[in-house]
Amino acid sequence: MLTISQFSKIAQVTTKTLRYYDEINLLKPAVTDPSNGYRYYQSHQMATVFLIQKLRSYECSLSEIKKVLADHRLLAPLLEEKQAEIDAKLANYLSLQASIGKDLTALTEGDLFMEHQENIEIVKTPELTIFSLRRVMNVRDSGDLINEVFELITQKGLSPEGAPLFIYHSSEYTPENYDMEFAVPVSEATEDTRTLTPVSAARMYYAGFYQGLTQAYMQLSQWIEKEHYQVIGPAIEMYLTDPTTTDPAKNEVLIYLQIDQ
Repeated sequence: MLTISQFSKIAQVTTKTLRYYDEINLLKPAVTDPSNGYRYYQSHQMATVFLIQKLRSYECSLSEIKKVLADHRLLAPLLEEKQAEIDAKLANYLSLQASIGKDLTALTEGDLFMEHQENIEIVKTPELTIFSLRRVMNVRDSGDLINEVFELITQKGLSPEGAPLFIYHSSEYTPENYDMEFAVPVSEATEDTRTLTPVSAARMYYAGFYQGLTQAYMQLSQWIEKEHYQVIGPAIEMYLTDPTTTDPAKNEVLIYLQIDQ
């Protein structure tokens, strides 16, 4: 048996952490002396400490780790989940790295925030027959809305035709409760579809990482103000490329802001 201090030194984890693990029932001492409260550990408990520390380094929560310790069959699925999360973070950092590189280039060539303004024009939004769903939801769950729309299109026997689009109806950006509509143009006009009526809009063609769309919206809004127009309707994003098969640096999007003309 090892005292908590001895166990702490060998396992290279503080006694404060071991006491906390005991309190939350993550790692209990082998024996606790009822007379003085001293904690004693067995050497085989080192393996549990090492597993906890390794999972913590993978950004697993203590609640996730507790479930794994109770059922080791959950370890592989948890590792696969964390691997996917890290892959997503890595992709995000790579896109940020590329975006910073573009910004540095733009700074040497002129105004950082004027990159896409030559791609703006006044147009009519396309007249489309669409199948869509509209939800007030967290923007992080937009993928669920996309999947639901495509599943329903399949169930209803509709034929997708053209680039899908998001229509943002909220008057301000509230990411936890955002009024979003995802629409797919279809060939058939049925009771489940509707017509997207053409309206006057300022349109910007944007190519690049989706993270750059915020900057594109800023540029488009500045252009609209400079030209003495006003935005009077929802924003529309039409996706010309498939993000699942396209290089993230080469995504293509048309942004429409309805204006008073």
